[in-house]
Order: sequence, then C-alpha cells, then structure tokens
Amino acid sequence: MKKNVNKIISTVKVRCALFTNSKEIFYLTRAEFDGFWILHVNDKTYAICSKMIENQAREFFFDKGVDVYIGVPFHKAVLEILKKNNAKKLFVDPKYMTALDFIFVSAKLSQNGIEVEKKIGMLDSARMIKEDNEIENLKKSCKIVSAICDTVRKELKPGLTELDVHYKVLELFSKNHVTESFAPIIAFGKNSANPHHRSSDKKLIQNDIVMMDIGCVYNGYCSDLTRTYFLDKIDDNRKQIWNVVKRSQEAVLKGIKAGLPIAWADKTARSVIESAGYKDKFIHTTGHGVGIEIHEMPSLSSDAEGVFLVGMTVTVEPGIYIEQEFGIRIEDTILIKEDGCEVLTSATY
Repeated sequence: MKKNVNKIISTVKVRCALFTNSKEIFYLTRAEFDGFWILHVNDKTYAICSKMIENQAREFFFDKGVDVYIGVPFHKAVLEILKKNNAKKLFVDPKYMTALDFIFVSAKLSQNGIEVEKKIGMLDSARMIKEDNEIENLKKSCKIVSAICDTVRKELKPGLTELDVHYKVLELFSKNHVTESFAPIIAFGKNSANPHHRSSDKKLIQNDIVMMDIGCVYNGYCSDLTRTYFLDKIDDNRKQIWNVVKRSQEAVLKGIKAGLPIAWADKTARSVIESAGYKDKFIHTTGHGVGIEIHEMPSLSSDAEGVFLVGMTVTVEPGIYIEQEFGIRIEDTILIKEDGCEVLTSATY
C-alpha cells in the first residue's frame, strides 16, 4: 500500500496531500471499511481515524508502512500532523471532498499559516488505467451482471411490474454476494424514453418494450450493462431503431483501440445515429469510465480530450429516445487493448 501511495504522490508531483473520499481511500488502501482519512506528508503516510475504528485500522495497516493517528475532529488532526512535520502546503482535491470538509480544513490550516492548494483530479489519471488485479475484478463483476441479466430476461412476462423486476435483480445480486453499483433502471413502454427512469409500478404488457440497465459491485469494482428487449412481437419501426442503435455500438466496438482520440468514440456512434435521421434523439454521451465508481474518467463525449490507453475500462452505450413513446439503449463494458477492445459484458442481446 505504501508503494501505491508513493506512486500516486510522485505522479501528481506533490509532497503533502489529503484524501477524504471513501472511494479514493479504497483505491489507495483497498480497505473494506471507511471512517478514516489518508494524509501523506513528505515521505510519511497517516491514516487518521477515531477511537471507534482504531483497532480495525491498526490491524489492517500493520506492516503496511502507514501510521495510524487517532484524532477528532479530523481537520484538527491534519493540522497537528502537518505542524509536526513542518509542512507549509497541503494539496486537496475539492472534486472528491465534501464542501464542509473543504471549508473546515482550509480554515483550520490557513489560520495557522499553512497554505491549502486545490489540485483537481489527483487520482483520476491513475484510476483510468487498470492494473491486472483490477481487471480481474471488473471481469468477474461483468460476468455476474451478464448472467443475472440473462436470468431476468427469461422470467419477463405480462403482469410483472417494473418494481417486480427491479427487486428480482437485487435478489439475484444478493444471492451472488454482490451489491448494486447503482439503483437498477427498469423501464417498460414509454418509460424507456427516459434514460434514467426510476422503477415504478407500471405493468408489463404483451408486445411491450423493456429497458434494463443494471450493474453490480464485486470486490469494490463496478460493472454496467444495458439491454433493450421486446416481449414477443416487435413492430417494424421499433426493430429498425433497435438496429440503428446496435449498428452505432458495433461501429465503436469494431474500431476502438489504444491511441485513438477519446472523442472518436462519441463522434463515431453519433454519426451512425445521425445518418439514420435521429440526430436529436441521442441525448447523452456515448459512455464513461468504470472502476471503483460507476462513473469515472474518461467521459466518452465529442469534446473529450486525450486518447484511449491500454487498460482503460469504459462503457459504450448509444441510445435513441422517442419522447412519450419508447427508448432503446444498448450498453456494454469494455477493456481497451493495443489493437482493439475486449467486451467484458456478455448478456444476450
């Protein structure tokens, strides 16, 4: 863990940094409990916690090169440690810090002559590139959610409500010893025109459309998957639009690889949908990074900066939404490779 922290600190080129967000702390430490902050000062790393989790912290950080520091409130403990180490400047990332924590830390330190400097996205670059153990966890998460999606699809029938399906997904997550990475999005009929619909008591009817967007967390790593199904008969218009969305996704999956501009993905997916006459019906970006959070960098938007790199895990999820009628979205989680990509989700289309 000490090596991991030092790697991050050297990458962002800072001497003193504070991490307060539970997700970022998990990334740094892999601790499966929270309630503590990580403070790196010069060449020392501290886990700041209360007496309540002292025993957990000392046991977990034993032989990891991290000093457990008991101090409440935490911002006061930060000051004590910085003064002890004669530090004059502290870097924080307000993107992942609560407003209250930022205000308290900034006020406490500035009152004592210590400068607080903001550095947005200190861990973003590191988190975008997944290491082998992270990839294995992501693959397992995607395998689990894909199997659950296929199971639920087979059980779809008229009379079920969106909430019935919603809780069936959660039940299967529980049976597989995973949690949800976000609240399942189950949308029938015209509700599927809302990309982030909240599951309701709407009942499924014959020949209806079902959009299911689900993801789980395995060993701290998220998966993300969307399928749009039709219950029995499908009319030509909806089938044609489904085909457009699938062609849009396939165009990205076929060409994406390391070295391509990130903006390429959105432009490629959008061009297929626009050429089919649905330019204004694709109302979100083509995808996003996935890791310890369901939405991470990079964002697959048309104005995204940078290029795809080996080891990035992202979603590809084009969609077409016809207001008050229906929506179709198809989404997979993929791993960027040197000469292409590996599709990690495998649920039946």
